[in-house]
Amino acid sequence: MKPSILVVDDDHAVREALNFFLKDNYQPIPVSSSSEAIEKIQKLPVIDLVLLDINMPDQNGIETLQKIKEIDPEAEVIMVTANKTAEAAVKAIKYGAYDYVTKPFDNADLTAIINRALEKKNLKRMNVLLQSEHEMPMVGKSAAIQAIYSMIEKVADADSTVLIHGESGTGKELVARAIHKKGNRSEKPFVAVNCAAIPGELVESEFFGHERGSFTSAVARKIGKFEYANDGVIFLDDVGELPLPIQAKLLRVLQEKEIVRVGSNQVIPVDVRVIAATNDDLPTLVKQQRFREDLYYRLKVVPIELPPLRARREDIPLLIDHFLRKNAAEQHKHIHHIEPEVLELLTNYTWPGNVRELENLLEMLVLLATKDTITSQDLPANILTNQALLETPEQSDMITLKRARHQFERQFILRILEKLRWNQTKAAKIMGIHRNTLILKMEELGIRRD
Repeated sequence: MKPSILVVDDDHAVREALNFFLKDNYQPIPVSSSSEAIEKIQKLPVIDLVLLDINMPDQNGIETLQKIKEIDPEAEVIMVTANKTAEAAVKAIKYGAYDYVTKPFDNADLTAIINRALEKKNLKRMNVLLQSEHEMPMVGKSAAIQAIYSMIEKVADADSTVLIHGESGTGKELVARAIHKKGNRSEKPFVAVNCAAIPGELVESEFFGHERGSFTSAVARKIGKFEYANDGVIFLDDVGELPLPIQAKLLRVLQEKEIVRVGSNQVIPVDVRVIAATNDDLPTLVKQQRFREDLYYRLKVVPIELPPLRARREDIPLLIDHFLRKNAAEQHKHIHHIEPEVLELLTNYTWPGNVRELENLLEMLVLLATKDTITSQDLPANILTNQALLETPEQSDMITLKRARHQFERQFILRILEKLRWNQTKAAKIMGIHRNTLILKMEELGIRRD
């Protein structure tokens, strides 16, 4: 997507000239006043750069610059001035402007300054992405999530094992990473292991490593996950899936704080904090003799129970807002509003996939959206069907059926058009309708190629 540049100048001719100059390589957003600029900064999820005239009628550019920096300290602003003296430029730089240009513009110089500012912005974004890789902010104000925050604060600096239990998609790894980040091992490794994804015969090697020649495919020495995590934290996700023989060896590691590589007799001391997670009912697995009772109690020194999303519905609007802004920024789309009806539908939905399902849905809605507002027409059929089940017989008449059919037709037509690269003639032929009928349907359902 083209970088977005907010062009702020009260001179119509200047705005038109900049719009014409920028539109091939950038996405210019021209406004004629400081107040409009502030409004855009507040409403639009992504503004990559601001070109700001110093001499504005309603408010001078320096004051506008200060307000922009209050709203978004990371905003990159290039000041535009007709005054070739250095006084205004020095003042602008002092208050956080990236650089300044003078009228009339030299196109090559302006392009170079814009590209340098955008490169700086992209480097900042990349650093944020690298720092937050695999992390999803914990969003919520409900009593249930506040209790989780409190528990994380209490146990972060301890070395005790933690057992996190919760349905799939509730954020178990997120809690584990928060404990690591807030604890005294935060500068040391965090090693995440999906126990369910490792073949049973390879679990011991993955956990503890192996020596060369210890089995057929062991062509070189391998360092195991526990060794990698030394002095840090190891996160054992889906711990209930571990084979019983490995459970016994894991118990010994927890008790003795030492490992032995496969094919070796050398004992290697390790200082690792273990955080385990599961969506299984471990007490039931213990009764079924599929999970060791002694390991269960050794892991759950600090138990943390994560509530499903349906048990903290007051957090859903906050999560929706967070994921909407996040995805709009990542996809460079100016989507900043959700219809009240949509918010109600999403809040009432049961969310079997919990926060992960909500995050994936918002990513899809932003990706497929053709307007700046998410409407009920954009929702998948399962959300609408869930609402129909919640309604009383008096409410769930032909309106619900019409809505569901409307949504199904929209998604069906969209998928075919996208698969055929929006060739309407071919799409109509596949659907067995006339091309004119398809065009009418597209208008009726609000389908258009963005």
